[in-house]
Amino acid sequence: MRTPIRLLMAGLGIGPRIVLVFVLVFGCMGSVGLLLMRNSLLPTFDSMEHSFAQEGAKRVVSLFDQEMVSVGNQNRDWAFWDDLYQHMQRPNPVFARSNLGAEAMQSSSLHAIMLVDLQGRVVGFGPRAFSGGAQAQAPDLLAPLLQRWARFPVQPGVTECGMARVAYALNAVCWTGIVQSNGKGPAVGTVVMARELDAHTLKHMAQFAGVTFTLEQLGANHTSAPLPGMLTWELPALQYLPKRELYAEFSKDAMAMQYLLRDLNDTPLSWVRIRMHRELMEQGRRVVVNVLVQLAVLAVATGLVLLMTVHWWLVRPIARLRSAVADVSATRRWDQTLAYERPDEIGALTQGINSLLAVLHEQVGVLETLSSTDALTGIANRRQFDERLAHELVRLGRHSAPLSLLLLDVDHFKLYNDHYGHPAGDAVLRQLGGLLRASCRQQDLPARLGGEEFALLLPDTAAAGAAAMADKVMKALAALAIGHERSLTAPHVTVSIGIVTWSEVLDGGAAELFAQADKALYAAKHSGRQRACVYGTPAVPKL
Repeated sequence: MRTPIRLLMAGLGIGPRIVLVFVLVFGCMGSVGLLLMRNSLLPTFDSMEHSFAQEGAKRVVSLFDQEMVSVGNQNRDWAFWDDLYQHMQRPNPVFARSNLGAEAMQSSSLHAIMLVDLQGRVVGFGPRAFSGGAQAQAPDLLAPLLQRWARFPVQPGVTECGMARVAYALNAVCWTGIVQSNGKGPAVGTVVMARELDAHTLKHMAQFAGVTFTLEQLGANHTSAPLPGMLTWELPALQYLPKRELYAEFSKDAMAMQYLLRDLNDTPLSWVRIRMHRELMEQGRRVVVNVLVQLAVLAVATGLVLLMTVHWWLVRPIARLRSAVADVSATRRWDQTLAYERPDEIGALTQGINSLLAVLHEQVGVLETLSSTDALTGIANRRQFDERLAHELVRLGRHSAPLSLLLLDVDHFKLYNDHYGHPAGDAVLRQLGGLLRASCRQQDLPARLGGEEFALLLPDTAAAGAAAMADKVMKALAALAIGHERSLTAPHVTVSIGIVTWSEVLDGGAAELFAQADKALYAAKHSGRQRACVYGTPAVPKL
């Protein structure tokens, strides 16, 4: 069963090796191009995705730091507030009610404001309910601060921040030593502020960062160590978050990053887990596949165009040239000339073939002449005589025109050679061949059958005409008067002739005709030579 590709190849006249070469070349080109593109494009997408993931994670972590910066700014404003400074020296109920009361806290973005004196006692507390409904309690907020202050005492006018879990809620906590607005004077206490990072705040942070993340609170079943095999990236320095390690893990379809939040006492608090889909790599792989398909289509289209071009400009002309050469070879008509109209290599090849055909025609003509001509006398040889005799017998079978054959033999030629030498004998044969050629008509065939034996094939010639031809030949030879001292018949060279005439083809064909002529020749020799004898009649007397 022939496949479409084989049908196309057969229709175009293209060999399988040419198609195989095109397939291999374009396959190698496409494979190398795809490999180079894959090795350059996918790593680029991977690097871009790493950078994008790192930037997204940095935005998320920095937003936690920004929450503390925001709380810290409010905290610092309060710490340099002269009214608060005076309130810490002489408590003012009006000040406490207007700034720490329920209404004031409800309208505030803070969830707790706590005033602590120099002895670490809470002298003012403004709570606000967390999102879970729990109420902030001063001891819950003060306890982690006291642990911190025991190691790092509060500095007047210096704002510090950290993360803390108060009443199970994650808070950004900041504190500043309370001083006068001009920064002079001793500190009179510390103002502490806390803001819950509730679900609404976290959602707003994710929208602002453009990255989805979750918080995983550390508990008994959670570890603060990163997973094995995760990469470690270093984030830029932040204002309040002390740790800069970001851990990342990449799979085929996703990127997972995590950052460990620590509280104000550097105790692991929560994992910030960021998961991003690897859209760039997916897009890169799609680009590679699309380019592969496009390259394949382009390669097929280009290959077809090239194959068609090769077909029209090379295969088709060569096929025509091959067919023309095959026709010349089959017909053996070496005189033909192949047509050429192209000025390119195909035309040059055609001209070269025409030149070879011309030489071949000339050589074949020479060979045919040599193969059908007697080299000594220049008349037909036995081969050409046999071919012509067969042809004339076929013609005689179709037409009623008579056919005559004369066999001639030089009398006592051996004696001539022995006396005068073979060169002289060859000269006699050449003269006799020229005489026969001059005596014949155009349609007659003189031939040397071998040695001193000659023949005349006379188409359309009856017995009388054949006898007249014999008489003409003998008279012309007598006129030459070639001396023959050793001849037993005459003082000059003579011939004996046997004649046979057919008006129809008899059984035995050419062999029978030749046998009858030979019998007539024998009769002429037996009757004394130098005479002609017609088959079936008495010998003609010698001249």
